[in-house]
Amino acid sequence: MSEPRTPGQGMPCGERRELIAGVAREQGRVWVADLVRDLGVSRMTIHRDLKQLAAEGRVVRVRSGATSRTGPGGRNWSA
Repeated sequence: MSEPRTPGQGMPCGERRELIAGVAREQGRVWVADLVRDLGVSRMTIHRDLKQLAAEGRVVRVRSGATSRTGPGGRNWSA
């Protein structure tokens, strides 16, 4: 019988990045420390994921985390 895995461990990086982008979109912001705790992966893994998501234009990197290109719930920040 296999042991239950934490949400991030063993999760393909693309799937984990989709999850991170979704949380950023829903909440407006994500914190590295929260993602490390919730996904059970290293800080470096989260930093690499955020760097890739920023390169794809899906989030904006900020100190200790990232923000969504839109506001919480997908609302435009400028609206």
